[in-house]
Amino acid sequence: MGNDDLLDFAKETVESTVESLKDNIRTGLKIEYKAKFDLLTEIDRKVEDKIVTTIREEFPRHDIVAEESSATIKGSDHVWYIDPISGSTNYAHGLPVYGVSLALRIGENIEIGAIYNSVEDEVFYTERGRGAFVNGLKTSVSDIESIGKSLVSTSFPYHKRGRNKNLEYFNKISPKVEGIRRTGSVAVDFSYLALGVLDGFWAVDLKPWDTAAGLILVEESGGKVSGIDGRSYELVDETILASNGRIHDRMMELLSGTEF
Repeated sequence: MGNDDLLDFAKETVESTVESLKDNIRTGLKIEYKAKFDLLTEIDRKVEDKIVTTIREEFPRHDIVAEESSATIKGSDHVWYIDPISGSTNYAHGLPVYGVSLALRIGENIEIGAIYNSVEDEVFYTERGRGAFVNGLKTSVSDIESIGKSLVSTSFPYHKRGRNKNLEYFNKISPKVEGIRRTGSVAVDFSYLALGVLDGFWAVDLKPWDTAAGLILVEESGGKVSGIDGRSYELVDETILASNGRIHDRMMELLSGTEF
């Protein structure tokens, strides 16, 4: 199966989960807590199980890393990353700001990505070297060059005890930008960055399934992704900084100056 077929598979797999999410968002979901503020609904499990089953039926030798499942990388050259509901807290409270994120790593690089953005009710999709698209139209990051005119977003980690590094980042950058938003869904943040609605995004303590599809979506839309310290971003890194590229160095300068 070629990369075009893999992209079609990823896009169709994400699309096939969307209707069940729409149907169940306000139906009195059963909620569990993985940690004090980190909740899980039965729909998270059902959506993930459906995607995992679909992948295993089509690609039994591929590895899978998913948010709610125990992941074991067995050495396949193809690894799928799944976030069944990006923005579970929003979803559990009936707030329709959430996403579904699916990516495929082949060898060392993420090559395929698909993200559903519930606000736009669209699937964004991309293949490395081929650009990124939504509804058949190519996406492109914004052309904002001034940090003072930029609209950026962030994601706060669930564990809030002790010193919160991201709050220090927030306080550092807040006076320098036009506005900061927190959607509560990393997938939505990445899709809006790729669409040119947001100009930058940063976060700490994200997981590989949070960022895998988003990083290729942003890059293929003309943006830039790195660690907050400027180093090349790896899926296991503690921090991530994504932007339209034009304000990247300034954001990095502001954020990396934070001491903790």
